[in-house]
Amino acid sequence: MNQFYSLRVKSVQEQTQDAIAIAFELEGDNKERFRFRPGQHLTLRYQDQGEELRRCYSICSRQDEEELTIAVKRVPGGRFSNWVNDNLKAGDALEVMPPQGLFFQHAEKQGGESYLGFAAGSGITPLLSIVKAVLGERPDSRFTLVYGNRSWRQTMFAEALADLKDRYPSRFQLICVFSREQGESDILNGRLDAARIQSLFASQLLADRYDHCFACGPEEMMQAVEQVLPDHGLARERIHTERFNSGVPRAISAEQRAARSQGDVSLLLDGREFRLEVSAEDDSILDAALRAGADLPYACKGGVCATCKCRVLEGEVDMALNYSLEQDEVARGYVLSCQARPRSGAVRISFDD
Repeated sequence: MNQFYSLRVKSVQEQTQDAIAIAFELEGDNKERFRFRPGQHLTLRYQDQGEELRRCYSICSRQDEEELTIAVKRVPGGRFSNWVNDNLKAGDALEVMPPQGLFFQHAEKQGGESYLGFAAGSGITPLLSIVKAVLGERPDSRFTLVYGNRSWRQTMFAEALADLKDRYPSRFQLICVFSREQGESDILNGRLDAARIQSLFASQLLADRYDHCFACGPEEMMQAVEQVLPDHGLARERIHTERFNSGVPRAISAEQRAARSQGDVSLLLDGREFRLEVSAEDDSILDAALRAGADLPYACKGGVCATCKCRVLEGEVDMALNYSLEQDEVARGYVLSCQARPRSGAVRISFDD
């Protein structure tokens, strides 16, 4: 489950001055291996000056499209995102892990006809795949997408969104909000914060009822969506969020580190079991396992992507952060190994469940 495969780049297309779309060729077994559902992401691996970097990028394409496409936006100081934007070209190969993620799957099981989405900047990437799937697979569905950017020139996938509006004129509503460009009205000028979202409802640009809401973007927007939508009748379990990062890790003192619990952990991976010790110096079970030489699945190390998800079989653990597991998954014993530490005594966890 932690295996990477070499995929050849079919094309690289500029989306904005600081973002590109990358389409991969899928041949042979990779066609089945890289089948995906809307909202899933790929983990890419890259060696930079002897250090292994792993980064997650959401899939933008629809499953029945011929290409597997992601988008990479420059991050100031980002080692991988800047290298890709400056150097990647058609014919190059990248190491890629098969698709993962459950952003859309819970809503897919529950069903529905009326959907709402909030995206800002590169947060459009998983939403684009979801919009395409919902409108293409559910003929009675309607989708309203609120998309925030600095300006129209910095709007990723503007052409693809315009094509969707032309194809589904009565079923797809696109509301663009710009923070540095004058929009059609004052309501559409500014950042997507709680006040802005409330004003969209008050002006009736947004309907009174939706079956599901999806959100991906900066933390301020995500918190605003989670705060405002329940006031408009949408249950918390029908608000689905996807985060790209967890912010700056909180520093801990030497005293706090020394006081952290320690314990033995047994890991089940690919049918094999091995044991390791999690010391006070280890930030997580994942860190302890990597230090011991284990090849565990992981990517962001920030509690966001769920690549490192595992299940506690025995013992108890504490999680520092959780931005990706649903409450029912936590109730069934699933944790993020990048955020988990043994609470006390021995712990047994499985990556095979």
